[in-house]
Amino acid sequence: MNEKVQVRLNTLAVHRVGNKSKEEGVVIAKDLVDLRDEQLSQLLLGYFLSPFKQEEYFRFTHTSDLALNELFAYATLMFNEPEKFYAYTVHILNHLYEQSDHPKVKSGELYVAYFSGCLMEEDYVDAIGIFKSENKDNFLSFEEAGGDLSMSYHAGINLKSVDKGCLIFNTEAEDGYRVKLVDANSTDALFWKEDFLGVAEIKDTNFNTKTYLNLCKDFSEEVFAKSESKKEQIDFISRSVDYFSKNDNFNLEEFTSSVIDEPESAERFKNYSQAFAEERDIEGFQDFAINKNTVRNMKRKFRNFIKLDTQIEIKFSGYNPEQSEQYVERGFDEERGMHFYKVFFHSES
Repeated sequence: MNEKVQVRLNTLAVHRVGNKSKEEGVVIAKDLVDLRDEQLSQLLLGYFLSPFKQEEYFRFTHTSDLALNELFAYATLMFNEPEKFYAYTVHILNHLYEQSDHPKVKSGELYVAYFSGCLMEEDYVDAIGIFKSENKDNFLSFEEAGGDLSMSYHAGINLKSVDKGCLIFNTEAEDGYRVKLVDANSTDALFWKEDFLGVAEIKDTNFNTKTYLNLCKDFSEEVFAKSESKKEQIDFISRSVDYFSKNDNFNLEEFTSSVIDEPESAERFKNYSQAFAEERDIEGFQDFAINKNTVRNMKRKFRNFIKLDTQIEIKFSGYNPEQSEQYVERGFDEERGMHFYKVFFHSES
């Protein structure tokens, strides 16, 4: 959530949730948080909303009936009956406790918030935020008295980012709302996303773009790596990223012909792509609109360097396929019995 100008934190409840398998129980706050302190409200807004920078949107799901998804049901009640907000936060707390039965799930504070003025595409809507803080940091505090300065420390929550969170936007209710997620702890990611929330990612332009670029990365590492050099793998990724950067729409035939020169490798890629889509039940994977923001974010995740066993690394700046193909050559020195890379340049710095 980069757009925080219009957003207001209207209501907030904070409870404590323990680990059920350890019988830690819950602590229910007696009342809502007093938000009349404007500085406190602004600090909480930044704490809650700053982690939501990703493009992915999710929606509530259920195997038989969407209405049976507990968080979907509570969100609907909260949007329709905001005067009963506090009571529903207790139900959410108890639901979270019931799902916190794995030994790795940490205890922590549960925050349930009601926001207004959240920008969703071109409309401002209300949203419900559910957050959990699990990790404590130590902080130094100082007190000046009688011309002297004393120092002490205490444990507290670092306001840089929440450990777990979701934003439920009051739109597309019939399709499970639109939900954003954040989870800093990968060891129990399924607990938050699936057990507690019961959400699935929406297969939109972001999903297709991200998934296909990951497919290219997997193909490079699993298939290309068996027969091609590291340079060929980087060239393939560079050409793939270049295609997604320069085109507004993806077409499998066009992509394959522009990225892979060898017909046999092109056919292997098509088969790999088809199997990938079938395994994940993805439709329309041969033609789709490209999400440019997702392409920019995905570039950071791809490896663009070659690490040699002589403790030398060759790093390519950005993803420019012409750069690699024109200025770097790979060969084999018969006399030394070693591979080599030849790099061409005009000047050095």
